[in-house]
Amino acid sequence: MKKGSLNRQVVLEQALLRASEGGFSKLTYNGLARSLNVQPQSLYRYVDNIADVKGGVVALYIKKLTESLYHDLLPYSGKEALHQLAVLFVSYTAVGLPFTDMVGGLTAYANDQHVKQEMDQLRDLSTKLVAAVTNDKENIDKNEQLFLNFIVGNLALVTAGAPDKIENHKIFEENIDRLLSLF
Repeated sequence: MKKGSLNRQVVLEQALLRASEGGFSKLTYNGLARSLNVQPQSLYRYVDNIADVKGGVVALYIKKLTESLYHDLLPYSGKEALHQLAVLFVSYTAVGLPFTDMVGGLTAYANDQHVKQEMDQLRDLSTKLVAAVTNDKENIDKNEQLFLNFIVGNLALVTAGAPDKIENHKIFEENIDRLLSLF
């Protein structure tokens, strides 16, 4: 890494890349330093320790997910926006940080200030979309929880290796619409 071009953002971007390729458990301080072509001690200028790196990776992943969703949902509104949110969320997690690592990271770093901030942004997006299509406004929280549970449950099934992914994706999309008809 060229001297002076290293900063916290660069370190976390590289850590996210390494975690996406090899899994969260293989993300080490020394391995990260090697991939950045610096001594491990140099990383202490930008991150406190490996826990800070992993919390930062989770926050960065959620931020990128949220930004991607906001961008990709611009042409949609109403129930179609929620339908697309579900499809895009599942698609995004299929190519980034492994789902089990994402859930484990959210559990382990739930109290990290940056993770909380990015989760609030993601939650704000889903809340706005659910609120826009919910007929009985007293059910907004319940509908949002149902919607998010459905997405996360599907991700867990896919991660567990559900067979016939094409047929499962078709059923998943049909079930999104069935779920949204309840709102």
